[in-house]
This record gives sequence, structure tokens and C-alpha cells, in this order.
Amino acid sequence: MKPPLRIAHASDIHLDTDYFGGGDNTASRDYCRGVFSTLLAEIRAAEPHLFLLPGDLFDSNRASQDTIAWSMEQLGALPFPVAMIPGNHDCLEPEGIFLRHDFSKVPNVEMLLAGAGESRDYPEFSARVWGKGMAEHSTEFNPLDGLPDPGPEQWNLAMGHGIYIGRDGFSYRSSPISAKQIEGSGHDYIALGHHHALLDVSANGIAAFYCGAPIPISPGHQGTWLLVELEEGKAAKVEVRKLEQ
Repeated sequence: MKPPLRIAHASDIHLDTDYFGGGDNTASRDYCRGVFSTLLAEIRAAEPHLFLLPGDLFDSNRASQDTIAWSMEQLGALPFPVAMIPGNHDCLEPEGIFLRHDFSKVPNVEMLLAGAGESRDYPEFSARVWGKGMAEHSTEFNPLDGLPDPGPEQWNLAMGHGIYIGRDGFSYRSSPISAKQIEGSGHDYIALGHHHALLDVSANGIAAFYCGAPIPISPGHQGTWLLVELEEGKAAKVEVRKLEQ
């Protein structure tokens, strides 16, 4: 029997939006930091076993050194593991943030960067998390391509950052994620990023969600994140949490 698993899923924080260091536009920097601090406080209060962050922690690879160091401190202060992948904004381009800074040096953080995909095991939760590093947001990059077969004695989790193309298979979309990939994965939960609105793309009993973004996407809108509960023999329970502003 696998123990129940509680997962926090948040994405697309976009730290340092319109800020690249210096004295200009510090209000934008501080606003993004404030939203991220609120998000982490709410996630911490929910007491998840694991936090999945599928991309775009930063708005660009030009984020300031101060914000990068600050974010590592914030993540490192969490009392549970964090698994992350790059997004299209903080992708693995030359001199990208996650090539210059080793986030996996933070004791509770695991960065999944391999272009072909890689997994991390969390034996204390009977869980395995898979994800891959994005070098370029292009039609050639497929976020869920190479997803391994699920293991029978563990919770099988995956992360992807890209555009959901349903069953139509639009060949011109960058970083496509298809319904066929989701329904054939056999995984227990797939945490997706890139789409800033909450979106349920589950298929064939496989729970797969875009969590939305913590920063509101329109006036009157509240940012969102997800709290996911997995229990053997039951469908995944996915609770939408609206971020307090």
C-alpha cells in the first residue's frame, strides 16, 4: 500500500517581471516578491508532502542576482521537498539562470534539467517525479516526450511546461502537450505550467492540470494554485486555492 500523498502545485510566478536590477521599476520587483511570499506562506500552511513547480519561476534569464539569491533562500526555508523544471521564460539558453546557479544545492530543492528527461525518487513518500529541461521554446521541444513507464509500487508524478494542443495535434505550436500523451502516461498526476489560467486537461482517468498563475491575469481575478491529494484506490482530489491578495 502506498501512503496518501499531498502535493502543492504552483507555477508561472515570473519573479522580476520588468525588472533587471538597479533602481528602476523596483515596485514591480517588490510586487512579484510579495505575491511569491504569500504563495509560499499559503502552501506551507497546507502542509504538503511535496511542492511541484513546473516552470517560469523567473520572468526572464535577466533576473537580478539579488532576486535569484532571495528566491533560493525562500525555497530553502520550506520544510518539505521542492521539485522544479525550467519554463520558457527561464529556459536553459546559454547563461540561463539554472545553468549559472545550481538550485539543487539548496538541500530541499531538486532541479530536473536533462533534455531527455530525468526522475527523482522520494522514497519517504513512495513517489517519483519526472521532468525535463527546456533549452528553447520551439516546435522541436516536447515537454512530455520520453515520459517513462510508471512504476507499480510508487506514486508516479510528472511535470511539463508547454501548450496544450488537445487531440488536434497542431504542429506549429511550440512545446506541445497532447491529450494522447496524458491519457497514455499511466501517471497519477501531471503538473503543468505555461498557461496562466486554471485548466483541467485530465484524460482517461489521468489527472493533469494547469494550476494557473499566482499573479492575477485580469482585474478582479485571483491568482491560483492547486492542492492535490492522492490516495490509493481513489481518484485524485484536486482543490483550487485562490491566493489572498
